[in-house]
Amino acid sequence: MNYKYLIILLFLGITSQSWSQQSYKEILEDKMVRSSTKTISVNQADNILFCNKDIILNCDAINKNIIINCDTIRNYIIGKACEYLGVLYHYGQSSEKGFDCSGYVKFVYKIFGLTLPHSSYAQYKMCNHLDSTEVKPGDLVFFITRGKNISHVGIYLGDNQFIHSPGRGRSVSIDSLDLHYYKRHFVGFGSVL
Repeated sequence: MNYKYLIILLFLGITSQSWSQQSYKEILEDKMVRSSTKTISVNQADNILFCNKDIILNCDAINKNIIINCDTIRNYIIGKACEYLGVLYHYGQSSEKGFDCSGYVKFVYKIFGLTLPHSSYAQYKMCNHLDSTEVKPGDLVFFITRGKNISHVGIYLGDNQFIHSPGRGRSVSIDSLDLHYYKRHFVGFGSVL
């Protein structure tokens, strides 16, 4: 296994543990979930969490008794995304047997109750667009690789790295936004969290 992947997985474990020890009590007392950039209110039905007025996250996939914030969801998204490293690209697919780029993002987010369309262009249209100072790991990164519209998407990991299903003949992998190809085709970042 590549050391880069081990470091990412170690980071996810440390971050999740420190968050749960420090913030869990505050969340339960306040009936509010606080992220580093916004406050997220918890609906009276104890398994619904509003991360954004347009997106509802059903927490059944994780644990009904634990309320989590969007930063924790981001860590889970990245961890789950890394589990599919090496899965081959298959156009039009969105399953563990193979993914296209938007199908991969849709599949990973769906595990956490977030429903995204199976189109990189449609995913871009539904996102809150971010500049590079606002982007966080777990947000989406978009490209125009052919034509005039968004045609590729990946999940941002931080440090100008992203994970994606790159194209025919390749498999889910981690790439850098600093590579000439991605710099040339980069459009921007977006978030549904």
